[in-house]
Amino acid sequence: MRQGQVGTLLWIRPAFSAQLFLHLLFNYSITPMKKWLGFFGIAGVLWLVACGKDTVLPEPQNGGYLPLQVGNYWKLDGLNTRTITETKVFNNNTYFAITTSYDTMYVRKEADKIMAYYRGKTSVLFDLGAKVNDIWMYRDYNVKLISKTDSVKLGSETVKNCYQFFFDIPAMADEEHAIWLAPGIGFIQQACYGECVGGKKKLTEVKLDNKVYRF
Repeated sequence: MRQGQVGTLLWIRPAFSAQLFLHLLFNYSITPMKKWLGFFGIAGVLWLVACGKDTVLPEPQNGGYLPLQVGNYWKLDGLNTRTITETKVFNNNTYFAITTSYDTMYVRKEADKIMAYYRGKTSVLFDLGAKVNDIWMYRDYNVKLISKTDSVKLGSETVKNCYQFFFDIPAMADEEHAIWLAPGIGFIQQACYGECVGGKKKLTEVKLDNKVYRF
């Protein structure tokens, strides 16, 4: 089964399957016992289809560690969904708008860097070409590359070679957090080490190149 097929079934098949179920149940001449056996058999199949999850990881794309395409989104457990909603041009550069319920961040790729535009200024959000322990400024944050080889488990799958970035505003307390990016996927895990301590939040659903993956 190809990636995304189960996701398609989850959204499109239930209505069709219900019609098929009723047709098979009431339009064929069978004994009552066989009819009830058929009822439970078909219902079981429909339940398996409806509850199925596509845990096959997306194949690596040219998008590298943050695939940028309008329509892509990332849902992490307990966090606001990040969705790429549109593109905008600032200073002759095209940026992708990554939107949550409370904020919008404009980003673009430049060589091995993910650049972010904010209030007329551009800074490096993620530096994929940096060395471990390198530090740079993003807005008011010091960003440090902690690792390039982390593994993150999603369901039965393990994603290797994830980059971990640590964010800290030296003049403030309780705002430290970390973001993990996975090859071909993007946002895969996040942790807060300040007032919002609650463990690591992992990716539960992602849409990439019009395909939905659930974990």
